[in-house]
Amino acid sequence: MLEELDFITFFGPAILLASLVLLIMAYFRSRKKDTAINKAIDHFKSTTIVFGILIVILWLSLPSTPSLKTFGYPATIDEINGDKKILRLLQTYNKAIARTTEVLQWFLFLFTWWFLSTLYVLFKVFKSDKKQSFKQL
Repeated sequence: MLEELDFITFFGPAILLASLVLLIMAYFRSRKKDTAINKAIDHFKSTTIVFGILIVILWLSLPSTPSLKTFGYPATIDEINGDKKILRLLQTYNKAIARTTEVLQWFLFLFTWWFLSTLYVLFKVFKSDKKQSFKQL
């Protein structure tokens, strides 16, 4: 669906919009009087929803499988009977591989960011809760 567009023209604004939404949610979460564990759960929910939306956008930007099967799978050299056909075949494959690599790199970055930020918030709550339970003793 989005594989014909330049990757950064649609994913760049999506990342900026997602960052803005997360910052606004974090601002309202910090003003809310709630327990630390509830804030951590809210953080997990909001980052998971935004992460899911970005993953769907990445999924839609992957090249479809038929683009890799455009010319079929030649069995012999005689089936590829010209430099133009070979060049077009290699260009098509190269575009599909380059886009898939780009999507994979962004997926790894987003997954790492989501996972580490969630771990950070949960361990921060765990650490503060542990200190409070020692004070009660």
